[in-house]
Order: sequence, then C-alpha cells, then structure tokens
Amino acid sequence: MTAKKADIERGTRREMKGAEEDTVEVEAFDFDVTLGGIMSRGFCDGIIKDIQRRLPHYLNDWTDIFHLKVLAAIFFMFFTSLAPAITFSVLLKSTTQVDGEAQIGTVEVILSTTIAGGIFSVFAGQPMCILGVTGPVSIFTIAVFNISQSLGINFLPFYAWTQIWSAIMHILLAVFNLCELISWVTRYSCETFGVLIGIIYLFTGLEGVGKGFEKTLDVALFQFILAFGAAYMAWQLSSARSWVIGSRGARELIADYGATISVIFFSAVPYMSSESRAVSLETLDVPSTFQPTSGRNWFVDLSDISPGAAFGAIIPGFILTVLFFFDHNVSSLLCQSSDLNLKKGSAYHWDFFIVGIIVLITGLLGIPPTNGLIPQAPLHSQSLARKAFFDINGKRVEKVVHVHEQRITNFMQALLIGIMLSEPFLYILSLVPNATLDGLFLYMGASSFPGNQFAERLFLIVTETDLRTSSNTYLENVPWPTLRNFTLVQALACAFIFGITLTPAAMVFPLLIASLVLLRKQVFPRYLTTRELLALDTSLHKCAPDSDKDSTDGKEMSDTKETMNMKSDTSADERAHRKQKQLMIRKSSLGGVEMREISVQPEEVKSDSGTKGDQMKIVQL
Repeated sequence: MTAKKADIERGTRREMKGAEEDTVEVEAFDFDVTLGGIMSRGFCDGIIKDIQRRLPHYLNDWTDIFHLKVLAAIFFMFFTSLAPAITFSVLLKSTTQVDGEAQIGTVEVILSTTIAGGIFSVFAGQPMCILGVTGPVSIFTIAVFNISQSLGINFLPFYAWTQIWSAIMHILLAVFNLCELISWVTRYSCETFGVLIGIIYLFTGLEGVGKGFEKTLDVALFQFILAFGAAYMAWQLSSARSWVIGSRGARELIADYGATISVIFFSAVPYMSSESRAVSLETLDVPSTFQPTSGRNWFVDLSDISPGAAFGAIIPGFILTVLFFFDHNVSSLLCQSSDLNLKKGSAYHWDFFIVGIIVLITGLLGIPPTNGLIPQAPLHSQSLARKAFFDINGKRVEKVVHVHEQRITNFMQALLIGIMLSEPFLYILSLVPNATLDGLFLYMGASSFPGNQFAERLFLIVTETDLRTSSNTYLENVPWPTLRNFTLVQALACAFIFGITLTPAAMVFPLLIASLVLLRKQVFPRYLTTRELLALDTSLHKCAPDSDKDSTDGKEMSDTKETMNMKSDTSADERAHRKQKQLMIRKSSLGGVEMREISVQPEEVKSDSGTKGDQMKIVQL
C-alpha cells in the first residue's frame, strides 16, 4: 500500500471459511501506514490538506450557531471544564510547594485553560475538541516537580524547558506528517484510555468525598449528600430524552442543561438555611486577585537553570510529547468518531501543530500545558447532537442523527472561564462547595462509560448468561471464552496503568498507554482470528488524518457503522436482504431528514426466490 493511499479504508472485508463466504461490513483501520511511507511525503503535506479540507467551512463554523443546543453546550462545557481545572489546581497547589510557597495554583490552571481554549477555537481545524489541563497532565507535572526537587533544580525553569522541547517535537511531528500514525489507534486503545480517564475522575471524586469523613460527622454527611446528590441529579436530568413525560422539546431542554442545573442547585443548597450555613464546608480555594500564586513574574526566567539541566529537560519533554500525541489525538478521535457522523472533516496534523504552539506559550509562562480533554471533548459533541432511538438487535439504542458543528461553544466556554479570573467572579467561585465539584467529577466519570464497548463487555462478564444482550455484534460472532479473555486482558492493562499513576513512577504512564497500540498491532493477531478482531476491535476514525475524501456530503450517512451480520450458513438471498436492511437503517438516519424517535423493526417478507427473508420497517413514532 502506497503512502499516498495510506488512508483508513472502509467497505467490505471478506473471509473465506471452507466453501462459504461471509461478508463483513466494518469500519477498517490501516496498520500498513509506515514511518518510511509517511516521511517520503512532502513537507507539511498533511497540514496543507487539513487546511484545504477545513477552510471552506470556517465562516459557517461561526455563523451556524443559532440553536438552543449551542447555548446549552456553552454552559455545560463551561462547568465541565472549569470544575476539573479548579480541582486539579488544588492538587497542584498542595504538591508543588517550595519553602511553603506553591508554584502552580488556581490562577495558573484557569489561565492555561483560557489561553488554550481561545487559541484552539479560533485557529484549529476541528473546534469540537475541548482543551484543558487533564488528570494525566497533573500527574506529569507533579512527577516533574518531584524530579526537579530531588536533583536540586529550580522547578519553574525546568518545567518551562520541558514544555519548550515538547513544543518543538509537536511541531516536527506535525510538519513531517507523523500524525498519520494515529491510523494505528483502534477502539481497543482508545476505549482503554477512555475507561482509564473515567476511573481517574471517579477516583478523584470519591477521594474528595472521603476526605470529608476526616472531619466531624455533620460535615462528612453533608458533603456526601452534596456530592452524590449533584452526581445523581446530573445523571437523571441528562437522561431526560428517554423519559415519557413532558413534550419532546421539554425533555431535550432538560437533558441539555441537566449538568448545569445540578451544579448550580447543589452549590446553592449550603446557603439555603441557617442550619446548612452553620456547617463548616470546604469551598474552592481561589485567590482574591489575578496574579501568579507564588508572586513571581509571569514569564519564566529560562536562564535560571544550568545548561545541562535545560538540555536534560528534553527527556520529560519527550514523555510529554508521547502523552499528548496519544491523549490529544484520541480526544480528537472520540469527539469526531464515526458514531457522531460529523460532516466537515478532520485536521489532525494542523491541530497538533496548534497544540505545539500552545504548549510553547504555556511553557514560557510556566503554567500547565493543555491538550484535548476526555471525557469533555466527546461530551461536547454529544451535547450538540440531535438524537433518535432505534431498536437494534432487540435493544432500544439512542443514535446520533446530526451534530451542530461550530466554533462558538468552544470559544465562549474558554471566554467564560477567563472571566472567572476577574475579582467579582473569583469571589463567587470561592463560595462553591468542593463537594459539589466532587459530584460533577463522579458524573463525568460515570458518563464516560455508556457507549464504550470495553465498559459494556466488562458489564457483560458479570451479567447472568441468559440476560446478556448487546446492540453490538460480538456476542454473535465471537466465542464467549475469547470475548471474556480479551476483555480481562484489557481490564488488567487498564488497572495496571492506573496503579502506576499512583506511584512515583507516574511519569512513565504515557509510554504504557502508547504500548497498547503495539500490543494490539503485534500481539493480538497471533491469538485471535481476523473475524474475531473485526468484531471486537474496529476503528473509531471518521476518516483518515489525510483523507482527501469530501466528508461534507450530506446526501448519505458515512459508511462507517459496524454492521457485522455474519452466519456461516447464510444464503445469498439472506445476505442481500441484510444489506438492504443496513442501507435502510443508514438512510433513515440522515442528518437532513426531520424525524422524531424512530424504531427499526423486522418484518418477514418473501424474496424473489420464494424463500423468506427479513426487511426493515421504519416506524415513525
């Protein structure tokens, strides 16, 4: 396969089993992409194609914004980006102290989130990806601080040089088209990482709740109620689309603003009565003015470190680059996965170049670097999605019909977060109970699992045999022992990496995450058949990083759904009817079709040969 054609392929893959032929329609991935093939391409070839693909949509990205979902998404992303930023800033403030003076605190983290969001929303190719300071970045920052202290090196200059080296590597990866290696990333590594991030959010939320029990019983119980109450309300309200009460429009509105309503309500609960105000709850620890936490100048003195230490920062810089290459590109993959049916195309090379520029800026300022957020990035796309319900394999499944792709939600959430740095809003932030944000963490962690096939397979393992059902096809196409063992190996890998993040060796965890790609590429094909791998692990790519295909065609839904209907004894007539069913399902999901909730039900008909086949009946509810 030539490098020019090293795009992710779609279509039909065929397996021969004896004299029988099975047709497997999958979204394929391309392991034939090689470093040599990529490097042989023109300088900045990927960036140029990204700009050519996205530039025709730039004006529309700013004007196609007049929809209630856009306003709802702004506030939803504001809270889901601000809460982790503040929580991680509290963690960094307590773990980066030199002579009792914190080097990084709330102002630095919020400023970093604002700068990254503003620049990325304006200049990036794919504005659906939300940037911010992540849990892995916080773990990395603490590891760099500990290393600098153990070596007797000034932390901030060492941290700045780390990011400068990393920024250079980001730019080199982008201009030499190496982001195309993301074609190696499949659902296996993406979903393992997604579950890992979900676990980190759940762990952080539960850890915050647990700290309340170190105090008096009334404080502990009140914080417990606030945290789990906020998480429960956000979950229930965000699920309003599946309710049967109220109008469809009202249910949509409640679901869109569910998390926002929950955070506001449970932030106000402690101030609703004199009894609740009497409970000494911990609130957000934010400064009263906009200035660096340690009182330093905003720009780091890069000369306040030996040349050897500055050059040695290239090692943590490389690790940061590996983390961002995987973390940001996976975030970008998840926010524009094939399930979301985005139409305007991707821009992996150009976006990674922009991330490199942002890392350079944050390095010079001595503030934490930012990259794509999980689960916020995919949640952003989900919050802008119009959905419908389908009956698939006997299960009622909610599917995305259309996503409002634009830049204003990303830009406005960054702007609102920046406004929080002004004195009046810093005071308002100081009134928010930590427990409410712990609840938001619990909600975001839990909300990262639905739609994750790895999480679903884990649930299937503990489900009674006769009750195991799935809208996915691996239950029919993979022997149960194989499915179970594949899932358990994935779970062990996820648990191992999470355990590493809790140890002094936390800095190396990005390398462990990257090793999942090699594990999938080199090891699994030796133990699983092609048929089993296609059922268990498909690609999340909407299109290849450098696909020349015009992804804006709204006349038909992208041919990237996993529609694997395989039986070794399937007749040609039956396969033809299945193909017809799949086509009808796709056509019923067109973004341009105005529809309400849709159910797809099987109906028995006679084929031309006189045998009975299946046909899909589209029922408007």
